[in-house]
Amino acid sequence: MPGKRPRPLLILLLALTVLVAGPAPLAAARGGGGTSKSALDRTWFGPEADLGVQQETVSINDAVVGTEDGRPTMYATVSAENAIFNVIDIRDNRLLRSFTLPGVQQSWRHAIGPDGTVYIAAITGGQTGELWSYSPGDKEVRKLGTVPGEKSLWSMTTDPGGNVWIGTFPNGKVFRYDPQSEDFHDYGQMVPGQQYVRSIAYHDGSVYAGVGSVGGVIRLDTATGTKTKISDQVPALLGVEPQEVPFAYDMAVVDGWLFVKFADPQMKLLFYDLGAGKWSDKSVGKNTPSDAGAFSFNQLQSRDGKVYVANNRELYEIDTATLESRSTQIAFGSSLRGAAWIPLNDPDLPGTSLVTLQSGGSITAFDIASRRSKALPSVVQGAPNPLHNLEAAPDGTLFMSGYPGGTGSRFDPRTGRTTRFPMGQAEGMAGLGDTMYFGIYPGGVISSAKLDAATPAVSEKFRLGSEQDRPYVMKAHDGKLLIGSIPDYGKLGGALTIYDPDSGEKKTYPDIVRNQSVAGLAQRGGRIYGSTTVYGGLGTDVTESEAKMFVWDVAGERKVKELTLDLPGLDSPKMISGLSFGRDGLLWGAADGFLFAMDPHTLQVVKYKNVYPEVKNYGMWRPVYLRWGAGGLLFTTLASKLTVVDPKTMDHVTLGDYDEEVAFMTLARDADGHENIYFLGKAAESRLRMIPVRHGLAGTVAVGNAGFEVAPLDDGAVPGWQGGGTLFTLSQERAYTGRRSMKIADAARSGPEASAELTSEPVPAAAGAYYRARAKVYIEDGSTDDSVLLLSFLDGAGRPVGRMASAPLRGADQRRWIDAQASGTAPPATASVRVSLYSSAWNLMTGYVDAVSLQRTRRG
Repeated sequence: MPGKRPRPLLILLLALTVLVAGPAPLAAARGGGGTSKSALDRTWFGPEADLGVQQETVSINDAVVGTEDGRPTMYATVSAENAIFNVIDIRDNRLLRSFTLPGVQQSWRHAIGPDGTVYIAAITGGQTGELWSYSPGDKEVRKLGTVPGEKSLWSMTTDPGGNVWIGTFPNGKVFRYDPQSEDFHDYGQMVPGQQYVRSIAYHDGSVYAGVGSVGGVIRLDTATGTKTKISDQVPALLGVEPQEVPFAYDMAVVDGWLFVKFADPQMKLLFYDLGAGKWSDKSVGKNTPSDAGAFSFNQLQSRDGKVYVANNRELYEIDTATLESRSTQIAFGSSLRGAAWIPLNDPDLPGTSLVTLQSGGSITAFDIASRRSKALPSVVQGAPNPLHNLEAAPDGTLFMSGYPGGTGSRFDPRTGRTTRFPMGQAEGMAGLGDTMYFGIYPGGVISSAKLDAATPAVSEKFRLGSEQDRPYVMKAHDGKLLIGSIPDYGKLGGALTIYDPDSGEKKTYPDIVRNQSVAGLAQRGGRIYGSTTVYGGLGTDVTESEAKMFVWDVAGERKVKELTLDLPGLDSPKMISGLSFGRDGLLWGAADGFLFAMDPHTLQVVKYKNVYPEVKNYGMWRPVYLRWGAGGLLFTTLASKLTVVDPKTMDHVTLGDYDEEVAFMTLARDADGHENIYFLGKAAESRLRMIPVRHGLAGTVAVGNAGFEVAPLDDGAVPGWQGGGTLFTLSQERAYTGRRSMKIADAARSGPEASAELTSEPVPAAAGAYYRARAKVYIEDGSTDDSVLLLSFLDGAGRPVGRMASAPLRGADQRRWIDAQASGTAPPATASVRVSLYSSAWNLMTGYVDAVSLQRTRRG
């Protein structure tokens, strides 16, 4: 395997872990290697089970109307783990074709070039912005390229020459794509410090860019690259201070006017005279503070001097000569995802109708003259929806949210049945009594649903207010709901909210730790213990260097303590989260790769372990989850890795693929009453997965010459081991026990000496048993970036059927003995198992390995 990392052959059975001892102070944290006192030695982890796709939905952010083969056609992209581009014949309401866009998760803008080419501004699951196209001529989609340095493409338009103009995040730039040269040209950031170009339009040689999170409009001269701000009048027109102007969210050129919709809380449509170069004092928006205001749009088309937009949940008519507006009295509370005037083949809609597409895939047609509308059945091809949250309810069911929002799902682990229901994007969830609560983004909305309903009916209870937007942390305690939140776009300072369902009282305390958001909450008695992330809303610059912890006096409604988390090796963490009280009365939490436990009275850390020393600057908003099992084990998503810890010994194992990000995890009981792990991972974002957990019967498997004390043979071979080349030699220079250890001297990144594997003799193994190989490792010097311990399962013919590796040694301590382990469940065809020591081309190191052991745990 020269130059390559070891990779698993059976992903479903992979389990990886590394154990790195914490420093000697604080009396704990040596965890891991080989103690029979660990509860993990008596725990069986079964093979992973796929519980299936939990949400199959149609979620459409944007669409555009064009012409294909002489017929009006709707083009739209369904958000999914791999998004689906749909081509729909509007007159017949018929799906013509659909295409999967590999790696793409969503699109917020489509545009049509003068030659009919459809352009798709795509956002991938890996957070890159890609430009795709569809040709109505050859009926194919094509990836045109990745916009350099940008995570998201939020806005897009075309010009008469066929160029494509794109607005981006996080650098707030405008790019031009030339279809002839297939090149991207970077026009730079529109406004220093503003991360979004959320809307864009083209007119007569100029591009107009709507920026955020502090809203504004910039005119870009496409010939010279000169940028001119034209929105100085906007604050007065909106009635706000300049720094309070919200996103310039949508934009269109209509009959000589630039229509610009400014986002929440104003939700107001303003008009800029492109000929005169000034703003009109006319506007369309909320008539009362409780109104919805102007909805979003793409592709506004005027007819007979009139254009139509959605406002206050009705279709409004705007006269483009006078800018006078009126309600058509046609109810419509959604965005215009593409819009065009089209005669339909529908007797209910004679003449020409205004058509658009709703988020669920339904074409809606408006007959303005008769004040009628009709929603046609959706023909859009849906897709599995990525899952965004997972929480166990008090009744034992599991709730999940989709991303983007629109659908929730409820899974009963006792029956295997999934129920789907409408719900926004839940950042946090918590169960309290007979009710499940959801923290919905955007707007900091707290919604709820009764658990006794066959299909949950989610309704809004209240809003956090205080400029809070994302309720990520939700905990139930003593009949109340504790909420920790992230502020709105462009804002710093999260909040703690306490809600009493019995009285309906809600108290929100913003900016408890200056310019930081709340990422962890736990209550004991009259005190709430909190932790923070240094990050605020999107579009803000971080001002604080280190996350904090705090103590809140509930009765006194005040912060009584603020402190930093000081642990050897922990370098100014950006987020501290996962706060939870254990059975030992200690306050547990997570930061970077550290798990720690604190005395809530003295606020002193009494035990900790740097489980993943290679992890630095971990996290932004989403907290680490800590779940306490019925048997006393701690299950966590520490550093986005599925980790199980014995809180008494600090021994741990990592389940699943070490490289897979596991964002959400919880525990629940199946029909037989067994408590299992349920989780969502990046490898299959739309699927719920489960790892069974049972009491196990532990035993030791003999590995020949595991301590390397048997002298080498005359030919230099190591008894009980084979292979290794010249990288591995027996040595008496260091030993963890006895007199000898196995020395690794890896000094090459290429060639025959770049990597080698020293393998034990196979020993009989039992399919379905959980195996855990451990060893002591001493890194003398050099750089380490790969695994050192492998565990391989073989069938009766000696062929590999499963392979596990210890976690990379990246960031591990040097010049001290540390613990490494590789673990996993033996596949069904397993007949034998063997342990290997490994060094790859990724390592340049001198080190020693000793005290190899192998343990088997059968299901009890």
